Amino acid sequence: MRRLMVVDDEAVIAMQLEDHLQSMKYDVVGTASSAEESVSMARKLCPDLILMDIVMEGKLDGIDAARMIKEEMDIPIIFLTAYADDKVVNRAMQAEPFGYIVKPFRESEIKANIEIALYRKGLEQKRKQAEERIRRLFLAIDHNPHIIMIIDIEGNIEFINNKFSQTIDYTSSEIIGKGISLLQSDKNMPEVFKEMRDEIASGEEWRGVLCLRKKDGTLCLKYTVAIPVEDTNGDPLFYILVLQKVVECEKRREELLQSEKMNSLRTVVSGVAHEFNNILAVVHGSAEMLEEGYEDEEELNKGLRCIKKASDKGAGIVRSMVTIAKSDEDTSKYIFFDLNQLIIQTIDFIIPGRKNISLPGEIKYQIDKEGLEEIPEVFCAPTELREVFINIINNALDAMPEGGRISFSTWSDERRVFASISDTGEGMTEETKRKIFDPFFTTRRPQRTGLGMGITHSIITRHGGKIEVENEKEKGTMLTLSIPIKNEIEQQKLSSRFSRGTMAKGLSILVVDDVKEICNILDTFFSRAGHTVKTVDNGAEAIELTKKEDFDLVLCDLVMPDATGYDVIKALKELDKVPKIGIVTGSNEMLASVDENALNIDLIIKKPFKLLELASKINVLFDNG
Repeated sequence: MRRLMVVDDEAVIAMQLEDHLQSMKYDVVGTASSAEESVSMARKLCPDLILMDIVMEGKLDGIDAARMIKEEMDIPIIFLTAYADDKVVNRAMQAEPFGYIVKPFRESEIKANIEIALYRKGLEQKRKQAEERIRRLFLAIDHNPHIIMIIDIEGNIEFINNKFSQTIDYTSSEIIGKGISLLQSDKNMPEVFKEMRDEIASGEEWRGVLCLRKKDGTLCLKYTVAIPVEDTNGDPLFYILVLQKVVECEKRREELLQSEKMNSLRTVVSGVAHEFNNILAVVHGSAEMLEEGYEDEEELNKGLRCIKKASDKGAGIVRSMVTIAKSDEDTSKYIFFDLNQLIIQTIDFIIPGRKNISLPGEIKYQIDKEGLEEIPEVFCAPTELREVFINIINNALDAMPEGGRISFSTWSDERRVFASISDTGEGMTEETKRKIFDPFFTTRRPQRTGLGMGITHSIITRHGGKIEVENEKEKGTMLTLSIPIKNEIEQQKLSSRFSRGTMAKGLSILVVDDVKEICNILDTFFSRAGHTVKTVDNGAEAIELTKKEDFDLVLCDLVMPDATGYDVIKALKELDKVPKIGIVTGSNEMLASVDENALNIDLIIKKPFKLLELASKINVLFDNG
């Protein structure tokens, strides 16, 4: 309830006004009968608004009191008076009132004036608060120890702080409105400035060293961070440049790196010690038991198996550590591959195993693949990225011990392919989120070694990609991967590799397609590469042929008369020696039904396809990349 104060030297009018205000649901906290009393009462009560008469007995009138209250306490005042001549009104205006009501007043008129006055006062307070924040922000920027500049989207300087003037020697009046190229020196390659402008124009932050020319022509090196500022639509408004001495930046960076190195080293040493102490304990204990003798060969074999298992675990940890430490990008085994296919393969590999080790009906997992959109293939090592998805999905399942939902989404832009995996698990603490990619960090010991996400980060980094974590405690986690699309250059590398004859040789391949031209093309292509090839143009004949002969690989169309590709695949699954199976089809709808029928095939080839890409996928399938 708003707190009001009434000032009038006529007691009857003051009482009537108080009754009216209370009926309008206002709280009248005090009434004063003189200007002097109103000032002291306002100091004590601090009301939200004062209704003030002008002409009152005493040395001061209402206008004098209003001026004093405004200067000292800034309380809004509405004059309520019987005088409306120009002289009084002009004098009243000097006190900057929020309203002026001439007696006799109407209740609706008073209420309207009060509400408008309180609203205006609220706006005025917000404006003053905003101005104070702006003033403080300006002082913080102007007195910042680093050079700070603001440039518009055309590259013209809009603002410089005090440190800029002290260092570069230009005053605001000399530099504002000029292009940033004024500061460009001959020592700076034009490409550096262009790189910076292009990067921030695309909405990305840029970091690098600029060589600037001062007003007197001398040069200075500055480590620069350029940050774009965008509106709600994502369009650039202006750019902020923060510059500091290269030496200071390098020193600070070295200190941070050293601290991070020591923290990482402590984590790694602790993890290695923990894992290998356990392994050595098993090896040493088993060896001691064997040294004391054994009653039968089974006891000997049991001890040897323990030692071998512990040794294998140690070797696996070493391999994982090498994978994490590996930084160079070796693209010799890279091919173009569909991330959607990798995700589906990984799901088919992991989820059935999880259900098998649980009691029937004990844990239920919902797998949501609705977000898998059609995306370009990425130039990658599929076996490595498959390991990435295995690690992420295992983590998601660990976070849902009572069951839950894992959702998969893929999408792309002009430069990157994105994949996100989200779960409905227990989420992570902020500390876990910070350390998730640290080697040997895990919240699932002893079941996990804590190397999986470190390997994941290393693989994605080697692919030139990024991995981001979004987490909300008790509401789940989402990891988003982004991998750059590399088309023309990498396709040339791929073509060059296959032109040197690196394609796998010596396979027995069956091609099943009712389009005879496709059969002929694949027959010629694979035969030239050193494979043994047979082709048939219908599913029924393919089924009979596979009962008589063994094949390493069967490439089969889905839509065929009589026996379909589904019939062929089901027949292949019943063979004693099941070959690798690839689907070759031009129907996206049929591909969707493949997932629904859970046929668990090895690769999918969508028509039209490039022969080199087909060969690449076959190489990966037979580990001949």
